[in-house]
Amino acid sequence: MEPDAVHQLIRPASTALMLVLTGPSLTRFFKAKTRLGEGYIRLGHDESRYEDRDGIATEDSLRAYSDTRPRVALWVAAVVGFGSSVASRVLIPRSDGLGGVFPEVSAWAEPACWALLCTQCALLPPRHQYQVKFRLTVFGLLSSLLIAISVALLHGYKAVESLLGEGADAVTRALGLLNLLQLVAAVASALAFAGIPRRPDVFDANGLVDQQHTFSLLSVFTFSWNRSIFNVAKERQMNIHDIPNLDYITRSRYLQQRFLERRTGGPLWKQLIKAHAVELALQWLLTLIIALLALFPQVVLYNFLSRIERSQQRESRDPTVFIWVFGLLLSQIFQVGVNNWLKWITASRLEIPVGSLLQSLVFSKALRQYETAPPGQNEDKDSTSNKNSAGKPVTDGKAKKGKMSETRQSVVNHMKLDSGRVNIFCTYNNNFPMAIFKLIFAGGFAVKLMGWLPVVCGLMAGSLMVPISTMLSRRYTALHFGLMKYRDGKAHLLTEALQGMRQIRYSALEQHWEDKILASRNEELRQYWKVALWQCLVVFIVNLGPLLLASVTFTIYVWQRGTGIRASVIFTALGLFDQLDEAVALLPLLQMYLLEAWTSAVRLEKYFNQTDKEPVAEPGDSIAFESATVAWPTLQDTDSPQEREGDEQQREMRSTLRDVTLDFPIGKLSVIAGKTGAGKSLLLAALLGEVKLLAGKVSMPPVPEIDENANFISEDDWIVPQLTAFVSQTPWIEGGTVRENIVFGLPFVEARYRKVIAACALEKDIELLVDGDETEVGPKGVTLSGGQRWRVALARALYSRAGILILDDVLSAVDAHVGRLIVDKALTEELARGRTRILATHHSDLVLPHASYLVRLRSGTVEAVEHLSPVDDGPDAKHDIQNGARVGITDAALVETQNGQSAEGRPKKAKKDEEQRETGHVKWRVYKAYYKASGGAAVWLLGVGILILGHSLTVARNWSLKELSQQAAAETAHLVSRAAQLVTSFMYTEELISLRVLGSQHGIFFWLGAYVVIEFLMLLVQLVRVIVFFLIGLKAARALFERMTHAILRAPLRWIDTVPAGRILNRFTSDTFMVDRRLTNVTFTFLRNVLFLVVIIATSLSVSAYVIFFGVFLFMLYVRIAQEYIMCAREVKRIGSVSHSPIYDQFSSVLSGLSTIRSFHRTKYYMDRMYGLIDNNAKAQWMLSLSSRWMAFRMGVLGALFVSVVANAVAFSRVDAALAGFSLAFALRYTNALTSLLQSMTSVELGFNACERILEYAEIDTEPEGGKDAPAAWPTEGKIEVENLTIRYADDLPPVLKNLNFTVGAGERIGIVGRTGAGKSTLAAVLFRLLEPVEGCVRVDNIDISTLKLSQLRSRLAIIPQDPFLFSGTLRSNLDMEGVLDDYELIEALKRVHLIEPEENLGSPTATTADLAVTTSTPAAISSLADSETTTQSSTVYDAEPTVIETESTVPQPSQEARSIFTNLSTPISTGGANLSQGQRQLVCLARALLKRPKIVVLDEATSAVDCGTDSSIQESLRKEFAAAGCTVLVIAHRLSTVADFDKVLVLDKGRVAEFGTPRELLLAGMRKEVQTSATKRIDPDREGDASTLQSEGGGDGGHEAGVDGTGAFWELVQKSSEKSKLLEMVLGPDKDNLLDEVALAGGEEAPEQDPA
Repeated sequence: MEPDAVHQLIRPASTALMLVLTGPSLTRFFKAKTRLGEGYIRLGHDESRYEDRDGIATEDSLRAYSDTRPRVALWVAAVVGFGSSVASRVLIPRSDGLGGVFPEVSAWAEPACWALLCTQCALLPPRHQYQVKFRLTVFGLLSSLLIAISVALLHGYKAVESLLGEGADAVTRALGLLNLLQLVAAVASALAFAGIPRRPDVFDANGLVDQQHTFSLLSVFTFSWNRSIFNVAKERQMNIHDIPNLDYITRSRYLQQRFLERRTGGPLWKQLIKAHAVELALQWLLTLIIALLALFPQVVLYNFLSRIERSQQRESRDPTVFIWVFGLLLSQIFQVGVNNWLKWITASRLEIPVGSLLQSLVFSKALRQYETAPPGQNEDKDSTSNKNSAGKPVTDGKAKKGKMSETRQSVVNHMKLDSGRVNIFCTYNNNFPMAIFKLIFAGGFAVKLMGWLPVVCGLMAGSLMVPISTMLSRRYTALHFGLMKYRDGKAHLLTEALQGMRQIRYSALEQHWEDKILASRNEELRQYWKVALWQCLVVFIVNLGPLLLASVTFTIYVWQRGTGIRASVIFTALGLFDQLDEAVALLPLLQMYLLEAWTSAVRLEKYFNQTDKEPVAEPGDSIAFESATVAWPTLQDTDSPQEREGDEQQREMRSTLRDVTLDFPIGKLSVIAGKTGAGKSLLLAALLGEVKLLAGKVSMPPVPEIDENANFISEDDWIVPQLTAFVSQTPWIEGGTVRENIVFGLPFVEARYRKVIAACALEKDIELLVDGDETEVGPKGVTLSGGQRWRVALARALYSRAGILILDDVLSAVDAHVGRLIVDKALTEELARGRTRILATHHSDLVLPHASYLVRLRSGTVEAVEHLSPVDDGPDAKHDIQNGARVGITDAALVETQNGQSAEGRPKKAKKDEEQRETGHVKWRVYKAYYKASGGAAVWLLGVGILILGHSLTVARNWSLKELSQQAAAETAHLVSRAAQLVTSFMYTEELISLRVLGSQHGIFFWLGAYVVIEFLMLLVQLVRVIVFFLIGLKAARALFERMTHAILRAPLRWIDTVPAGRILNRFTSDTFMVDRRLTNVTFTFLRNVLFLVVIIATSLSVSAYVIFFGVFLFMLYVRIAQEYIMCAREVKRIGSVSHSPIYDQFSSVLSGLSTIRSFHRTKYYMDRMYGLIDNNAKAQWMLSLSSRWMAFRMGVLGALFVSVVANAVAFSRVDAALAGFSLAFALRYTNALTSLLQSMTSVELGFNACERILEYAEIDTEPEGGKDAPAAWPTEGKIEVENLTIRYADDLPPVLKNLNFTVGAGERIGIVGRTGAGKSTLAAVLFRLLEPVEGCVRVDNIDISTLKLSQLRSRLAIIPQDPFLFSGTLRSNLDMEGVLDDYELIEALKRVHLIEPEENLGSPTATTADLAVTTSTPAAISSLADSETTTQSSTVYDAEPTVIETESTVPQPSQEARSIFTNLSTPISTGGANLSQGQRQLVCLARALLKRPKIVVLDEATSAVDCGTDSSIQESLRKEFAAAGCTVLVIAHRLSTVADFDKVLVLDKGRVAEFGTPRELLLAGMRKEVQTSATKRIDPDREGDASTLQSEGGGDGGHEAGVDGTGAFWELVQKSSEKSKLLEMVLGPDKDNLLDEVALAGGEEAPEQDPA
């Protein structure tokens, strides 16, 4: 077809398309109807308001929005273009050789197109119709581009020719100028349309939303909408709030909702692919476009070199060479744009959303699961089923190890590592279609260049590697599964060590646990080494394919063509093979990521398929059980039904409440009593639905819908009768302030809050806290004492809206008078009125007078149920309650005043819980530390040497092809004859020497052979490089991990308590993974890119030295862009690293308090909170990816300019085609090389950010490891001397122990008592040097303990702490960690602590008063029952309790093992002892201490969770054991009867010694003082106030030093105790009455009335 005819067709076609593109504007104008932008909903037509799914525009953002400039520019361009087209039409002569109407009409097509464009400008909607206007600007942009293309096709060549050519007349030049003006106007109008902003800035609840859908298309195409972040990074340290929030479709809440709505059956990976099918299709489409664009530079190179080859035969230069150079520039810029958009779509629509989706799904699943304690019963199932005839366990390694590995799967790994691996596959999956597309396109072009035979032979040779690589991949998959199991095991060990750190310190087990963790780490690294070697083998085999492809193809091509070889073909083919090599080289990486992603998807699917917690209670009007049998859920309950067969019988024997029929009275107080392990906690758990219902029915009132986000709730509507609140046996406190823990997300009501504080006896505690109720309690409430944590948890329940309070022994951790106050105010008065209170306790004496319902449990059955008549129901009860309410209000008001003064008078302390991060660039010391850890100079020189060798081989390979093409042009003989000559010459050495050495230059065959050999050497060098780099990285990773583990296991306990475990786990998981796997790679990739860039520039200089000047100029621009990018990316990366930790913290915190959260119906609140944390992390990743695209786009454009400059230099320099191909083969890779260099430079800095974070924890201050060795048998006596001891938790905190002085004689038993928070547990911590004295010292057997090595000090003492912790394993491993004791000793220790009853009592229950059923409801009977109470608290709902079944005659007798799980030393113990009750854990720790046979033993509330009867028996056993061994025993106790018969009692008050002496002395002294005070008051009433003032000031600074006497402190505690009469009997003995009379007579009054109890 003639060119003119083509032009005639272009004009009407352009006009028709313009009409179509103008259609939407005309349609809108004529219909006058606003069409809404897709995906965005505009509410109303109010110009002062804009809202869509992303957020709401503010008044400021609406004012800031302006489209005036682009509109003006658009009109100017459109008018200029229209005028130019009309003028050019007027200037065109009519006699142009074409006649007729159609040519005449088509000649006016261009002005018509411009007129239509002006119409679109005129019909653009007004400013405030944002989305409609944006949609029409897209049509306008397409219209402008259409005009620009048509003008370029119709007039471009002629215009340039008329302006640059000679001999053109004025009219022709004028036409040329007008046509160029049209082209410029069309481009300008396109830019103006693209420059119209889309909408004003919108804001969600948390701030500015990402501006991708706010800015103009021009900003979006060039990734320029994030400029504000770069400005922030320049000005100051960035924080998470500086990063704009995610748009609606990227928020985790929307992602999860959409996924679940569209979810279908099938494997998880299929579901994910279906859910993201559109994004994957777009990703693959862009990959196809890139594969086509990647071919274009090779097409340009071929035509370019071909014209150089032809121009060498002519004198004149071929002008089309420069057209191809321009085409090369355009194609490269277009390729840069599409490539960056592919990566942006991958990151923003696949990688980040899939990660957020999986994390939210994992957390959501965790909220719905049973609370089971891994590894627990699963392991027991193996151990019990693998026994020989002797009953001893058989060590079946495979069975046990397999089950252990399954049960130890850490949910943290699901949350981070598994979701991360699926993410990585999203990033790299398009490499597979890329390889196929490149194989098709590059292979097709290669066939066109070289013929089908060489290419087909080459492909066949390369395909030989496919079956081998497939076979190797299967083995690699199996190894990778193994690696994941080792990582799970390591994560479990680390989590357990962090949870049990206090126990590790007390027992001097730091080295034991360090060895244990490092052994697990070494197993992981050994497996990692195997995986890496197999990975190298797979890479080698896969890369052998492209090598064979290129070698065979070139060989056959050279053999066929002989001297007809052309440089244009050789170097174009080399570029094609490099493309194939790059595509295929990514396949092993893709294969590895695919296998890892599949492994993780399988693990996640298995987790998601676990059974959700089934509802237990049915809706009903009452709280009732009907013949219900319930059991603790086990790990088998989460399996499929087939896997659960056979477990029911074992569960019924172990942890079941059978045949329960109860009906708790609504609005009354019910009490549940029973021995340790009787099933009290299991019964409470059944009410909460946290159990497995095996039979019968449980009824609970249905929970109504309530607004969780209400800002105001009236007093009348506050209590919702159907809602529940729960206080677990181990109180759950989350990070935050005291007030936040109590209010728990409800509106803050001052009056109610103050009443709750008063009822829970928290006023004085809050006064003493540094910031009052705004004090940060730290993770798990570590800044509070045990009793304070318990009371805060109780306060949360009282403040709540719940009408049903379920309380699991809230009285055990508080002293007697606080317990009585809690019963009087919290459980019976105004705050409790009308609420159903169900309390499991063994402090029945305090609560039974107020109870209406009593349930006694025994051995997993209901022993007795009794309706009682509480004293509150008497005629004066209502009056008393009203008085109590008034007193409560008065107290609250008083507290409010006091707190107002104290809290406002103190300056607020800044929050310390935010994770710190470095500022500026990564410090040199970090690089230096990594350099040293990796082995120093030798290994790094070796690595750099390998890199240099690899690049040298790359240059040599290309040079061999250059020589090949030049030699082929020089030689005349056909290659076949040359080969025959070479073969003949091998027979005659002289001829060979003359041919190869003495003859002309090396021949074609030599250079071809050199190419093949060099290719193979390059592959070997690559393999060696990978192995060497891996070894270097492995060595560094091992060293850094060991340093961090060592430091954290020896960090001060205060640091461990205040740093959330999630932060530490983040270092051990995410950061360690980065150091393990990527750090060495990115470092050596950076070095490799530097060397490769040097090679490219050097080869470019071989064409023209002038290239260096442009290269320097470009490099300066590169440096400027890189500086901006790194400054921003560094900050964003650090924010991203820090934002992982809150996810871990929230996850572990919620899991530990899941039963509490579910009981308060707060799962939605915590799910919303997790959405926010996930989105914070996602937006940091979003911004990091966006800034990377910003940098890469600009780098790519500059790189394309460099390539075009080199190509122009080649065209002007008239070098031969071989040298031109040699230089351009490298120059074409300049863009990718420089972009890769800067990305790797950034990756190095961002990667070393992980190393920096590991070093931060590896270099923390640790406990001193030096000191003197203790004498061999020290301590021989057990004498303790405390002198002037002052202790504070931190330098900026007030002292908690103040100037303590006392001496404990050898072998004495000392009771340490005092109010909650008096410093009792702190004193115990000082003995073990968990806290170092500010002043004073502690001496044991005349040796200052501060001078001894910590490990030796702690290993010689023993302690049973307030919160006992057991490690996962077996009962045997917990009792004897070193494995040196025999079973007999272990069993005997368990008997001494009454975990195993004596043999004669195993057959039948022990007859005690406590076993009698309640048969009367009189107060006297209740009192009698209270005195004989032997109940105890059980485990929390979270801590699953295997109830000890002691059957009665009516129940079938189970086996001996069922009666007491402790008779089997192989009984599995879960992490923290979670499958035992609190009391059982305490007794196991006590048994462990007995086995240690220490000279000094500290019991810190060691039997607080044990009932009185068992406690008495244990104390008797301990008395005999320790007395026989001459042990010094220090017992911290709230229960005064525990220490009443001790040698001495130490009374602490506000961190000071109030009294110290024998119980008898202290009791009598206190009584005398009380009598004297009473006498003084009668004589001088005015002195009462002075005395009380002095007494209250005794706890302040200088209290005792100022002479205030602490006498009477012990007597005060006795008076407040519920055991007053018993204590007087124990301490004073049979002389009690006489002594009381003497004291009374000495005071001059009658004997005091004795407690009727």
